[in-house]
Amino acid sequence: MTVRLLVSVRSPNEAVVAAAGGADIIDVKEPHHGSLGRPSARTAGDIRIRLTEHCGAQVPPPLSCALGELLEWPQDLPSDTADFPETALAGYQFAKTGLAGCRDLQDWSERLQRLRSRFSNVAGWVAAAYADAARADAPEVEQVAAAATAGGCRVLLIDTWKKDNSTLMDWLSAERLQRVSEHCERAGVLLALAGRVQLAQVEPLLQARPAIIAVRGAVCESGDRAGQVSAARVAEFRAALQSAQHSNGP
Repeated sequence: MTVRLLVSVRSPNEAVVAAAGGADIIDVKEPHHGSLGRPSARTAGDIRIRLTEHCGAQVPPPLSCALGELLEWPQDLPSDTADFPETALAGYQFAKTGLAGCRDLQDWSERLQRLRSRFSNVAGWVAAAYADAARADAPEVEQVAAAATAGGCRVLLIDTWKKDNSTLMDWLSAERLQRVSEHCERAGVLLALAGRVQLAQVEPLLQARPAIIAVRGAVCESGDRAGQVSAARVAEFRAALQSAQHSNGP
């Protein structure tokens, strides 16, 4: 399986830049709103339109959208909301929401299912787990992986909640990550790995056989997720990912 590169963007211009650099999946989020910060509905729509225009006759990369944290959504979710209606994700293939603050919430998986039904136009739901679950007061990765399997999610994303100098590998041992990977493979769920992934970490992470590597800071001009995405850095990361896959064999 060829590992795909997901690049998180926050504007139409960044989306075009990421696509030009070779991103396989364009993920829309607002970094200033948190790890999985939700963008505005307008931004989500503008990015879809701009990418379609940019790609012309070619099929644009699949789109993913972060929807913030589950607890940011009202428990009694209305059929539609003015600030982020279902139509905001028209043309999006993936969506996800974080579980910060849900560690002791008995019905978090049921609430997540209700949110999923709210965006029924999105075919590929992503179950998002935080490697630093204790810091996020979130369910452990294994619990989210089990919910992803039971709930029919297409992807399990493992990310970090707090964006500091720590990385995914600082919070999740190789052995634990391998067990989660094997669970996903048995269940037919794709594994996506994020969490301040840098070029030097690509080869070790590939040992877990992910389907997707997700980045932002590593492909920003400043090396900071608050900076601007660079086409050159995206291309560099993509080349490194392809080289590492070739080195590891089929």
